[in-house]
Amino acid sequence: MGRSTSSVKSSLCAAVALLVGSPTGLAGQESEVRAVVDQIFVGMRTANSQMVQDVFAAEARFAIIDSRNGPVTIRGQAVDGWINAIGGSGGSWDDRIYDVEVQVDGDMASVWAPYTFYRDGEISHCGINSIELLHDADGWKVTQLSDTRHQGACPDPLG
Repeated sequence: MGRSTSSVKSSLCAAVALLVGSPTGLAGQESEVRAVVDQIFVGMRTANSQMVQDVFAAEARFAIIDSRNGPVTIRGQAVDGWINAIGGSGGSWDDRIYDVEVQVDGDMASVWAPYTFYRDGEISHCGINSIELLHDADGWKVTQLSDTRHQGACPDPLG
């Protein structure tokens, strides 16, 4: 009976290890993805465009869904202009994300993050950031960042 129980326990542990994966497992991947996303927003706050550029894939896109000035508009653009503008912002941009949800499936990840954007310490607008990332030999890279933009009734996560 002792051997049989031990064998069952070993088999169970092996099955769990296969499902969970490496010691870092899914939780480790989610933490890695979150660190990449956080680097974007720290770079924005500190006007460090290189810090932001480092986490974007070469062909990354930026998509904007804007409802602030009348009818909803959708725009797509390369991230280069936005990243350069971060460097020239003088640290006046502060995009605070909260209630962040990270989903990972192998080498693909998606982040859903409500945000409030502050300019010079005042709330400018708010919405949702949707961030898509892929993992390659260089680590997690952002391939697309989409956001919605609303004014009025924005939460104040800084309090």
